[in-house]
Amino acid sequence: MSKFEIQVLDSVEHTAHRFQSIDYHGFAWDLSHLDSFAFKCDLGASCQVAVVVMFSCHCFSRSLARDGRARAEIPDAEIYDDGRERRVLDPARYMLSKRLLRSLVMTLADRPIVVADERQPNFMTMQQMNADGTTSLYAVFFEVEKDKARRQRLI
Repeated sequence: MSKFEIQVLDSVEHTAHRFQSIDYHGFAWDLSHLDSFAFKCDLGASCQVAVVVMFSCHCFSRSLARDGRARAEIPDAEIYDDGRERRVLDPARYMLSKRLLRSLVMTLADRPIVVADERQPNFMTMQQMNADGTTSLYAVFFEVEKDKARRQRLI
């Protein structure tokens, strides 16, 4: 049972925060599961907080340094450039985000969250079953900040 009720809202203000589909070696990656959205949490005692959720390209890519190949060995078609950083498309991250990410966010109240110090992002994990029957942890790193323009709203 949740610690608070969640009501999903349309996030009209953040509809611009969307990723276009990507072609990965002839396969279209639909990234609509990473569209921003908002939800309202009723914390009880007449306290409601709206939470706007936005995702980054880290959900479907990894850093060049962690790829394991020299930059010259990485095909240009596998490079994702969002104008701020260049990263390598990662099929495993894409599939895991598509399968798990929204569910993790929507069950936030039921999950243990590690609140790190200001040098590290906060994170939560979910144990997931792999195709070979083994389990592994899926980690979601996130930052939370107060909306400077609106009260009782977090981004």
